[in-house]
Amino acid sequence: MSDYDLIVIGGGSGGLVAAVGAAHLGARVALVEKKALGGDCLFTGCVPSKALIASARFAANVRRASDFGFAQTSLQFSGDNFASITARVQRVIKTVGEHDAPEVFRALGIDVIFGTPRFLSPHGLEIESAQGEGRSTRTVSAKRFCISTGSRPAIPPVEGLNETGFITNEEVFDLEQLPASFLLLGGGPIGLELGQAFARFGSEVTVVEMGARLLPKEDEEVSATIESILRAEGLNVLLNAKAVRAGQADGHKTLTIKENGQERELHAAEVLVATGRRPNVEGLNLEAADVRYDEQRIITDEHLRTSASHIFAAGDVTGHFPFTHMAAYEASVVVRNAFFFWPLLQKADFRVVPWTTFTDPEVARVGLTEKEAYREYGKD
Repeated sequence: MSDYDLIVIGGGSGGLVAAVGAAHLGARVALVEKKALGGDCLFTGCVPSKALIASARFAANVRRASDFGFAQTSLQFSGDNFASITARVQRVIKTVGEHDAPEVFRALGIDVIFGTPRFLSPHGLEIESAQGEGRSTRTVSAKRFCISTGSRPAIPPVEGLNETGFITNEEVFDLEQLPASFLLLGGGPIGLELGQAFARFGSEVTVVEMGARLLPKEDEEVSATIESILRAEGLNVLLNAKAVRAGQADGHKTLTIKENGQERELHAAEVLVATGRRPNVEGLNLEAADVRYDEQRIITDEHLRTSASHIFAAGDVTGHFPFTHMAAYEASVVVRNAFFFWPLLQKADFRVVPWTTFTDPEVARVGLTEKEAYREYGKD
């Protein structure tokens, strides 16, 4: 007999929803997490980024006081201010994180296990945990699994980048000093949200995007509008610019880019990489569970089932949409399909996905862009 009806691997948004949903059905559930419950959204994504953006927007509005009918005022800003801002971000994380405390889920009958999981077989899992100054392992089994291990920043193969040093969204919220300047690799949502925020704090920001436009998944008119707004706020936007080499010179970090076949060197205090995401599958030993995956995702069918029919996946690790609300939605589909059978099986429906980039102004849509609609349904 299996130890559990469902083992959920990953304690982020998708994993928490899957575990709670299964527990409400009366299932025996274990939730396995390496570090802390809450996932990227709580620690390096939605929560800290929105807290930082809120402070940046306040700074921008103070500078525009006269536009709102107030006497013109000035905002005194220094490195000490920025330390206070990041301290506030950490307080927000702590406050929100109280809702994801292990005790909350244990009270629902969920076994919360902290450790590093590794498949031994399609139904067997080994969990290695810290115990005192050493390590301990335990083996558990389940009838079903939900893999919801999230994603991590994808680092481009730029010569010298690792040696030069850089930060991503996983480190940026721990900064205690405001960098005087940023070279920001990537013109997608994460890069633009952070780039605009740091420009409002006073950093000189250069966005390096290898594509022809910012926010390439949005309509072209939207991309052009956001580009115009960011340029007006002082951001330097370089399009069709490929990062070739990174290095250091005169106490600064350097980035050599290629534009129109010509190379030139950029300088900044810090390099921020925001060039996409990769699934967290390392160390899971998915081969032992007969689960297929590639560099972009764990491969799932329309019911979010993997190549092993009793193992499901939800959230960023599927490569569908890197959104917290989509992780929660996919987890709800997983719970239904893991515990019910045809005709109650549910197909994951991605036709009407809410999608928001928290620049100022925000970019938001529901469903397909114009080009996607034409491609899917034709112009007639």
